[in-house]
Amino acid sequence: MLPNLYNVNNAFFNRNLGTKMERSEVKKYLKETGLFVADILYNAVIIIVLVVLIRSFLISPFRVVGASMADTLENKEFILIDKLSYIVGHVDRGDPIVFLPPATSKDTPKFEEAATTDSTGVGIFDFSKLTKLSDASYCSKFILRSLWFCHNKVEKGDLVYYALQTVVPGGTAIETDWSLVKSVMIDDESYDLGLAQLPGFPNKTYTIRVYSSKGPEYFVKRVIGIPGDTVMIDNGRVYIKRPSDTEFIETSEPFLNSENFNRTYISQRLRQNTYVVPKGEYFVMGDNRNHSNDSRSWLEPISQNPYSFVPEANISGKVLVVLWPLPALRLIHSADLFSASSSNSLAN
Repeated sequence: MLPNLYNVNNAFFNRNLGTKMERSEVKKYLKETGLFVADILYNAVIIIVLVVLIRSFLISPFRVVGASMADTLENKEFILIDKLSYIVGHVDRGDPIVFLPPATSKDTPKFEEAATTDSTGVGIFDFSKLTKLSDASYCSKFILRSLWFCHNKVEKGDLVYYALQTVVPGGTAIETDWSLVKSVMIDDESYDLGLAQLPGFPNKTYTIRVYSSKGPEYFVKRVIGIPGDTVMIDNGRVYIKRPSDTEFIETSEPFLNSENFNRTYISQRLRQNTYVVPKGEYFVMGDNRNHSNDSRSWLEPISQNPYSFVPEANISGKVLVVLWPLPALRLIHSADLFSASSSNSLAN
């Protein structure tokens, strides 16, 4: 009996058609899935870009650690800072700000190296290829440790301290006499070249320590003196002489609580009570004056010389609002240090 060719061809056609439909459905599914994934990735990128832009130029969250700004800000409160105001405007007296403090004697160096001077007494510190794995805990992970943000390098503005190496009498051990320390800053030219010149004695070896121009942790304090001001602390009170003033004017500080009002004192170690604020820098103090690490007590690394000012480049923004805990939700305002209630003056 001959097979029914129609039935055979029809079965073949149906199988072929079914296969084509299945492939078509698979393609449709893959296309829809791809579009869905692409849409998610697109939106994720948009969100990330928006978050970066907002945090870089508009607002940024921080958590208060410590009580140096009590009663204005309390320990463990979450705050938002306003960055835009300082992009389009300027830092002013009385502003509560978040910033990175200058490097101090409490900070550890980024690098410790050595360099030898030539016959003219000039040493060359080559940092063009100098890198070091960051101490951050997340940088110990295998995947992250190879990424750029987990490697320290010498940056523009970093401080290079160097001191002469000497041989210990009666032996071969080397020690460094840090009492005669010198320092240079990595400026634009040095950074571009990857080299820093270190003037010293001819044909001598120097120990080098490199410190960041910024401390490792953010601080929150209040601006008291701006560029051109002379700030003086006398008998528990704070006085300011602006460039246009002929005498010191006592500041009005209603933000101080009863423990701190008229009880602002100088560092007993430094015994410095007058500060001339240089261009591009600011004098700051915490509202909790008796419990604040601020411009009155900062010391440079190694040299231990007083360094009392915050560079403008270190300032992240102005405190805008306390967000958490919710019962403490409130706006934070700048203070007028020369309000009508402040009328006392002090002759220079």
